[in-house]
Amino acid sequence: MVEKRTIAFATLAMLVWAATSTGLLGYYYMRFQEHDRLIREYETVTMRVNILIDYGNGTKVWHNNTLVPYGATLLNATERVAVVQSTYWPQYQAVFIDAISGVPTTQEHWWWWKHWDTSSKEWKDGEVGADLYKLKPNEIAMWQYM
Repeated sequence: MVEKRTIAFATLAMLVWAATSTGLLGYYYMRFQEHDRLIREYETVTMRVNILIDYGNGTKVWHNNTLVPYGATLLNATERVAVVQSTYWPQYQAVFIDAISGVPTTQEHWWWWKHWDTSSKEWKDGEVGADLYKLKPNEIAMWQYM
């Protein structure tokens, strides 16, 4: 038969576990509430965009609902989701992409960007450099390694 002392110890251990779990649950719930409040506050000065990076080898990585400040350029947004190396060329007044996530521009391959045209339902080539293109809320942009 189980001793009273063993039962008391097991009961005490379960009570400690229950109290600790309840405390941790309350703590993380409060942290979640604070996080949720901050997100709502930030959404007044930020927007969400979707970025596709097509590495040209069959690998395509989506970065959906990327938070960026209003007025952000495609280059700004891309730098939030990938490591971007670029060079500013004053004669063209534009930034050229040297590499995205370690995949470099070469003489045979380069990075090209496009945006999704919701009217025509097709990808359209970028008209300006990524550092000059201002994104719109919920816009979809793609980097393609060509």
